[in-house]
Amino acid sequence: MRHRFIPRPRGAARVVALAASALLYGLSAFAQPAGGGPATGGPASGGPAPAPASAAPASPASATAAWPVRPVRVVVTFPPGGSVDVVPRIVAQRLAERWGQPWVFDNRPGAGGQIAVDLVLKAPADGYTLLVGPTGTMTVNPSLYRKLNYDPIRDFAPIVSLARAPMVLMVQASRAGGVRDLIEAARARPGAINYGHGGNGTSMHLTGEMFNAATGAGLVPVPFKTSGMVITTIAGAQLDAGWVDTNFALTGIKTGRVRAIAVAGHERSPVLPDVPTVAESGYPGFEAMGWFGFYAITGTPADVIARINAEVRTVLALPDVRERILATGNEPWWLSAEDFGAFTRTELAKWSRVVRESGASAD
Repeated sequence: MRHRFIPRPRGAARVVALAASALLYGLSAFAQPAGGGPATGGPASGGPAPAPASAAPASPASATAAWPVRPVRVVVTFPPGGSVDVVPRIVAQRLAERWGQPWVFDNRPGAGGQIAVDLVLKAPADGYTLLVGPTGTMTVNPSLYRKLNYDPIRDFAPIVSLARAPMVLMVQASRAGGVRDLIEAARARPGAINYGHGGNGTSMHLTGEMFNAATGAGLVPVPFKTSGMVITTIAGAQLDAGWVDTNFALTGIKTGRVRAIAVAGHERSPVLPDVPTVAESGYPGFEAMGWFGFYAITGTPADVIARINAEVRTVLALPDVRERILATGNEPWWLSAEDFGAFTRTELAKWSRVVRESGASAD
């Protein structure tokens, strides 16, 4: 599914475009079918006008210096509507305005992100095809799948981080106590207290196994197809607890039927400031974050990567952009390309250990 962001028009046309943009993001809070939906804006031809026949081809150096001179394609591993899709669109809209070139989104969910990755790796390493790489695709899959069609370190060049959010531990609103109380109840009744997660091998599942290893709670994992089902089952008192991402936690809390008792960040979340961290509850160093950022194909010119990184840093600092990202349950998060690469490698090692110790597998 492709969506296109085009540069912001002027005058009255700009008012219309802004209204259309507001409508787009209002609708994008709800997941759309993975294979349908119209493109948003852009010329009918689907691309820029061809160069005059007399124009001499640009040298690689001059082409890099002028980047971007045509639309940038962004491939997403999830369907439209979730944070991994919405936040990059917020950023891309501003990049399109600043650079005068459309950013076209192509949602290719499935196979743990491998469909999207395979599509990106078939493109030239010129900076015109980027991947929105989330935690699972970039750092969990290499250990979860025995056969994988990519190596996240070998095949991709980190460009810039975009946003992050901690995993959140949820219980029914009427359940008394916090993290320590849940752990004590589980220890007192081995095998009797469970937790839900959004599928085997997901970040939520692995966070639950990290929690068991760190606390000795022995909560019994119960897989669900979606995090939404976890929230609903907790609310119905048919599940003791559950790990979900921040976006689903916020949605559940608004119903008044579930509550958060801990976040898995190294500090409290700006969107859940009253919820303590697991570390505050007596388990220092416990951290499990969902995150995502832009990645390019290995071999992409370094100055293109540097330019995207610098512009994204500027965009993430804009107050309205920050506000819109926080509304998704995520925190705007910028790292240099070098630091994002180091972070990716650290996360890869951490989740590899968790997968190995938990025995999780997608095969």
